[in-house]
This record gives sequence, C-alpha cells and structure tokens, in this order.
Amino acid sequence: MTLNRRNFCKAAILSSGGGLLAAAEKGGCGLAIGTYGLQSLPLAEAIQLIAKTGYNALEITALPDTTGAPSVIKSPEDRKQIRSVIEDSGLRLCALMAGLEPQQDEAKHKEQLADLYYLIELGHALSPEKAPIIQTILGGKNWSESRDLFRDRIADWVQVAADQRGQLSIKPHRSHAMTVPAEANWLMDQLGSPDRLGMVYDYSHYAFHEPPLSIEETVTASLPRVNYVAVKDAVKEDGKVRFALAGESDSWDHAEIISALYDGGYRGDFCCEVSAQIWKNNPAYDAVKATVQCYEKMDAAFHRAGVARR
Repeated sequence: MTLNRRNFCKAAILSSGGGLLAAAEKGGCGLAIGTYGLQSLPLAEAIQLIAKTGYNALEITALPDTTGAPSVIKSPEDRKQIRSVIEDSGLRLCALMAGLEPQQDEAKHKEQLADLYYLIELGHALSPEKAPIIQTILGGKNWSESRDLFRDRIADWVQVAADQRGQLSIKPHRSHAMTVPAEANWLMDQLGSPDRLGMVYDYSHYAFHEPPLSIEETVTASLPRVNYVAVKDAVKEDGKVRFALAGESDSWDHAEIISALYDGGYRGDFCCEVSAQIWKNNPAYDAVKATVQCYEKMDAAFHRAGVARR
C-alpha cells in the first residue's frame, strides 16, 4: 500500500475537528450491492438473492421504470411487503439510487422536488428505523457552466431532505459536469456544509483521469464528507474507459480503498454497482453470477484490508 494508514487516519481526524475519532473506535463497514443490475428479477427475488449471497446491505434502484421506483412500489400493501422481505432477509437498506439531475426549467425543478419527496418517503416506508441515503449523479457536461445551477438546485434538495429527515449523497462522474471531489467540495462549501448532504466516493470515475488521480489523493480530498461508497472496476481499452464488475480487473486493489476510507473514519457501506454498460442489451449477462462474483471479490478485499464487516 502506498498510503501511510496511521498518518492518514490522524490527518483525517484532525481535518474534521476530531469528529471522526469516536467513529474510528467502533465497528466495521458493510458490503452491499444494488439492484441496478438485477432488473431481470422481481424486487423481492433480488433482495433474497443478495441476502443468500452473503451481503450485509442492499441499495434499491429507484430510477423511473425500475423495480424499485416509487411509482412501482406505490401502495401501502406493496411497501409493507417489500419492507417485510428486507426485514426477513437480515439486510440493511443502505441507499436508494436516484437520477436527480438539476433542472434549469422552474416547473421541472418543482417536479423534481416532488420526486425527491417521494423517494425519501419510500425510504422511510421501507426502512423506518434508519432512512436510506438518496444517492444521485448530477448530469451536465461543463462544470463552469453548471456549478451555479447545481448549487442553487441542491440547496432546495437539502431543504426537502431536512423537512423529511432524509439524507443525500452526490456523486462525481467521469462523463458529467462534476467529475472530481474538489468540485463536490465546492458545492458543499457554498451551501454551508449541510448535515443532510454528503459525497459518494467511487474510484472508477477517477481512474484513468487526466491528470492521474491516485486513491490516496481522492480519498484525502473526499473525507470527511464521504457518506457512501460505490464500487466497480474500470478498464481502458483502445483509448476508451469502460466499467467492469467490482474486482474483475487488476486496475487497482479495492483493499487499498477500503483501508484508506476506514482509517479516515468511514464506517458506512461499500456498495457494488453493476454498470448499465455490463447488463443492458447484453444477452450473455448473468445477474446471479455477477452478484456472486462481486461478493467474492469484495469479501476478499475486505479480508486483505483487515476491516471487519457488519
């Protein structure tokens, strides 16, 4: 490992005013997977598969027209049934995957605020004891042209989250306007670092960046604002970056990421994400096999990192 773990932990604690110290003394982290790559299965079956495989937690994809959308799990009976499946499985519902890309049009923005309201409502219905994080990308193509809109729209999102006791997490994305931790930090600084807003860490969006971005520098730039971690691989072929299953390539070692975040005080979940590049319009894709492969690779990474799972 290139990162000095003890020094990194100390620096992260100091940078957060000591607030990570208590967290650093407790527990381990969870291993989760999302239902994004399990759209071929009914949601209840996907949850049971995730539990049977050995994961600690799950993320439900709640994008429009997916098995976990608020408009699909709509009735009180449907929500009670899915909640029961989750409880019986022993899994924690750690997040809902959303697609809340900030809208310039005021009418569309108001519709999006309503969408966020319903997402948080769904989260409370499925996990009353601890509402799942609403994690989302932001879209856009140009940071300098998008950042003020992002700031202003996210300010309204945060208000909805505060009113509804929700938690948000925004993800830098290699193909969108917000691509690196520094840009997410700028947004949170502009908004006064609200408690209801955090950052998704996903190194697959930083790998092969120009100029290069290491695990050490991206973790350092992201902590202590990381409240969720997405996990997948990325490989570069013929000058293009494509996503792969977690641990499938040798592009980097996920154990290094687990160690760095853990030593920095992170005690949340690491959620395997099966990119649409892998499963959409791919007749050869096997959802069960992918679920098992991600588990085996990431469970081994936790062991190499020496971090307990909970």
